[in-house]
Amino acid sequence: MVINMPMEIKDKDEFIKLMQHAKKIIVVRRLPKYIKIKARLSRRLYTIKVYSEEEAEEILKNAKVEIVEY
Repeated sequence: MVINMPMEIKDKDEFIKLMQHAKKIIVVRRLPKYIKIKARLSRRLYTIKVYSEEEAEEILKNAKVEIVEY
Protein backbone atom coordinates (compact mmCIF):
# COMPACT_ATOMS: atom_id res chain seq x y z
CA MET A 1 0.00 0.00 0.00
CA VAL A 2 1.43 3.34 -1.08
CA ILE A 3 0.46 6.46 0.86
CA ASN A 4 0.89 9.72 -1.02
CA MET A 5 1.88 12.57 1.24
CA PRO A 6 0.86 16.15 0.42
CA MET A 7 3.41 17.99 -1.71
CA GLU A 8 4.34 21.57 -0.86
CA ILE A 9 4.87 23.78 -3.88
CA LYS A 10 7.12 26.82 -3.48
CA ASP A 11 6.46 28.51 -6.85
CA LYS A 12 3.21 30.49 -7.14
CA ASP A 13 2.97 30.10 -10.94
CA GLU A 14 3.43 26.33 -10.74
CA PHE A 15 0.66 26.11 -8.11
CA ILE A 16 -1.69 28.18 -10.29
CA LYS A 17 -0.99 25.83 -13.20
CA LEU A 18 -1.77 22.79 -11.02
CA MET A 19 -4.96 24.44 -9.77
CA GLN A 20 -6.44 24.25 -13.27
CA HIS A 21 -6.87 20.49 -12.70
CA ALA A 22 -8.06 20.69 -9.09
CA LYS A 23 -11.30 19.17 -7.87
CA LYS A 24 -11.51 21.38 -4.77
CA ILE A 25 -9.52 24.29 -3.31
CA ILE A 26 -9.27 24.60 0.45
CA VAL A 27 -7.95 27.63 2.34
CA VAL A 28 -6.96 25.97 5.55
CA ARG A 29 -5.28 28.48 7.80
CA ARG A 30 -5.09 32.23 7.96
CA LEU A 31 -2.33 32.64 10.51
CA PRO A 32 -0.59 35.93 11.30
CA LYS A 33 2.54 34.86 9.37
CA TYR A 34 1.07 33.03 6.37
CA ILE A 35 -2.00 31.60 4.62
CA LYS A 36 -1.98 27.94 3.64
CA ILE A 37 -3.87 26.94 0.48
CA LYS A 38 -4.48 23.34 -0.54
CA ALA A 39 -5.54 22.00 -3.93
CA ARG A 40 -6.95 18.48 -4.20
CA LEU A 41 -6.09 16.80 -7.50
CA SER A 42 -7.03 13.26 -8.48
CA ARG A 43 -3.79 11.69 -7.24
CA ARG A 44 -2.28 14.10 -4.76
CA LEU A 45 -2.86 17.04 -2.45
CA TYR A 46 -0.75 20.11 -3.19
CA THR A 47 -0.16 22.92 -0.70
CA ILE A 48 1.37 26.38 -0.82
CA LYS A 49 2.13 28.93 1.89
CA VAL A 50 1.72 32.57 0.95
CA TYR A 51 2.81 35.41 3.17
CA SER A 52 0.45 38.20 2.13
CA GLU A 53 -3.31 38.53 1.73
CA GLU A 54 -2.91 40.05 -1.74
CA GLU A 55 -0.86 37.10 -2.96
CA ALA A 56 -3.48 34.66 -1.64
CA GLU A 57 -6.30 36.54 -3.35
CA GLU A 58 -4.33 36.56 -6.62
CA ILE A 59 -4.00 32.76 -6.45
CA LEU A 60 -7.63 32.19 -5.46
CA LYS A 61 -9.09 34.38 -8.21
CA ASN A 62 -7.67 31.87 -10.74
CA ALA A 63 -9.61 29.00 -9.17
CA LYS A 64 -12.37 27.52 -11.30
CA VAL A 65 -13.69 25.17 -8.63
CA GLU A 66 -15.33 25.46 -5.22
CA ILE A 67 -13.28 27.25 -2.55
CA VAL A 68 -13.80 26.08 1.04
CA GLU A 69 -12.48 28.19 3.95
CA TYR A 70 -11.82 27.04 7.48
